[in-house]
Amino acid sequence: MIIGFIGLGAMGLGMAQRINKEHELKVYNRSPEKASALVANGATQAQSLQDFTDCDIVCTMLSDDAAVEAVYLSGDTLALPLKKNSISISHSTISPPMVDKLTNAHEQAGIRFLCVPVLGRPDKAASGELVAVTAGPKDAVEEVRSVLEAISARQFWMGPTPRQAAVTKLGMNFMLATAVEVLAESFTFTRKAGIDPEVFLTLVTETLFSAPAFKAYAPLIAREQSPSPGFKTTLGLKDVSLAQQEAQALGIDLPIANIITDQLRSAIKAGYADEDWSALARLKARTASLPPISRSEDE
Repeated sequence: MIIGFIGLGAMGLGMAQRINKEHELKVYNRSPEKASALVANGATQAQSLQDFTDCDIVCTMLSDDAAVEAVYLSGDTLALPLKKNSISISHSTISPPMVDKLTNAHEQAGIRFLCVPVLGRPDKAASGELVAVTAGPKDAVEEVRSVLEAISARQFWMGPTPRQAAVTKLGMNFMLATAVEVLAESFTFTRKAGIDPEVFLTLVTETLFSAPAFKAYAPLIAREQSPSPGFKTTLGLKDVSLAQQEAQALGIDLPIANIITDQLRSAIKAGYADEDWSALARLKARTASLPPISRSEDE
């Protein structure tokens, strides 16, 4: 079985490395040098998007709707040349309407399509510890099981319609954004009152808020660390905005999302656009006239 992978950013590279250990892999990225480590370990480098016609499964991990449309579509028609009855997997976090557009284009071309966004940061991608949120025909999900197990520790099937996975991922990222914001506010609040952020960190992560999201972000926020690669603030704004758009289409309101998008926009305006979205905490601290965490304070 030949697997194709398009998009070797911080997440995509780690995912492709995992697949490369288990399957024959063909890769493509607009910046071809990003494929060098994979090629050195046996992967084939595609020269263009026209080189995936021999693949049984083709995965993409792209940044947004525009990037996805540029790879997959020409108008409403599937432009990515895939062989009949192969399986196409989009791992990107994109809007449900774009997923609907991809679903229709694949159906017209006779290609099976799955939407499989993932939960986790780049380090989890590299170690195969992501969570795969899947939706689409269940028989196709079973056929790609070995690929999903290569990139993820757990897989959740959300339903037979690909957009169900897209909505689920937006819901998860919206909750994660609220966790980042509430951590930013709480650490600023307690530090301004003279509480040691390291002591507060231990209290947070070892008592009431010991969930993975808090354990991942609380140390970054307490110590004002900026992981690289991280989850860019611009991508966070994109995802929460997509959740707002889908909520509007469903006729419901997400009041907290309005607050989060305002904070993310402020962070971007303050120069944190390309930094991990935990930079919300640094913005909050500076707004509260708190100095940057020093090495001695961190220790």
